[in-house]
Amino acid sequence: MTALVALVVGVAAAAIAGDVDMSEFRYTRTLAASPGAPVVFEPDGAMYGHAGVDFPDLRIVDAAGTQVPWRSAPLPEAVPLQAVELVARGRLGDTVSVVLDRGANREVVDRIVLTIPGKEFVGEVEVLGSNTGAEASYATLSTTPIYSVQGAVDARSTTAVFPPTDYRFLLVRASGVSDVTGASVARDPTQPRLEPVPAETRQSDGAQRTIVRLDLGFARVPVDSIRIRSSTDQFVRNVTVEGSNDRTAFAPLGSGEIARFRGVEIDQIDLDARDRFLRVVIENGDDVPLAGLRVVAEAKPRRLLLADGHEPPFELYYGSPAAAPAAYDFERLPAAATGFERAVEGRLGPESVNEFFEPPADTRTFFERNDSALQALLVLAAIVVAVGGILALRRRA
Repeated sequence: MTALVALVVGVAAAAIAGDVDMSEFRYTRTLAASPGAPVVFEPDGAMYGHAGVDFPDLRIVDAAGTQVPWRSAPLPEAVPLQAVELVARGRLGDTVSVVLDRGANREVVDRIVLTIPGKEFVGEVEVLGSNTGAEASYATLSTTPIYSVQGAVDARSTTAVFPPTDYRFLLVRASGVSDVTGASVARDPTQPRLEPVPAETRQSDGAQRTIVRLDLGFARVPVDSIRIRSSTDQFVRNVTVEGSNDRTAFAPLGSGEIARFRGVEIDQIDLDARDRFLRVVIENGDDVPLAGLRVVAEAKPRRLLLADGHEPPFELYYGSPAAAPAAYDFERLPAAATGFERAVEGRLGPESVNEFFEPPADTRTFFERNDSALQALLVLAAIVVAVGGILALRRRA
């Protein structure tokens, strides 16, 4: 008997950590991180699909069972465009290489604007970074298309975007250009580099149109653009994008043109979507479908920040439609007071069903719970009465 009481008490204590009643939340998972700093992490599809929009039902507890305040990670301050010295250059085939030295005192940047002579070109820029400048020390940061064209359509893009970094030396390899004569670096946190969203893709080519269907795996997954690329040399096609969370009712999300001609490559349709299923319709007209078609959903980072002063590992709980949004002082602090600039990356563990979850009691009345059955009974009763009336009339006749 004593052992049974101890077991019950232990289970009850485990179901309540601090002021978090774990039995409210259907799902849980761990978040690992290095100790001694605030923690940031990127929610995944399972969190978007099983928690409320903007995570009103998310609760986090630390290794001691204390609730951890969290908020959306603040945006860092922008860094205005700054010219950078070119300290080395070279050429191999149609690729121009230059090394940028940002000096000893440098800020975090996320883009390079190149000065490239010529009115028409098309190519791409590979950016690598190093703190020492030694040849073997460079790490690849990104690859970005660049182009310039004049004529019926004027378009020019010579900006390479990459993940935020404070590397001193940046190696730029630009293909398809005559030269690189200058460079400037900057940071624009409001325009982050978009990241691919995992999805299963199916393509079908029909009469005058190609339909590409994407399944993101979970409902309410954010998508900010659809990237459409093809190996076809020249084309201009209209595109519409529709979305659904149940694969039955689709609603329009966005539309536009994709094109490639004379050095121009327009391959992005901007969206503001939170749907599991996306349907991308490319109008081919009387042209053949695009060759080598690749359709990718992309989204900007939406990282969450945990308050400092808590020991990992952390436990995340979510999946409670009845939970009210948490209110933390931490969320109201100015960005500089959160310590976000020294935050470390957290690592999400796999999602699992919370063993302490208890479905909320059904508070509906008998009639509310059985509304459909009662309506069916009423319809059946009306039919019986009608049939009885008809039979009575026949007997009288």
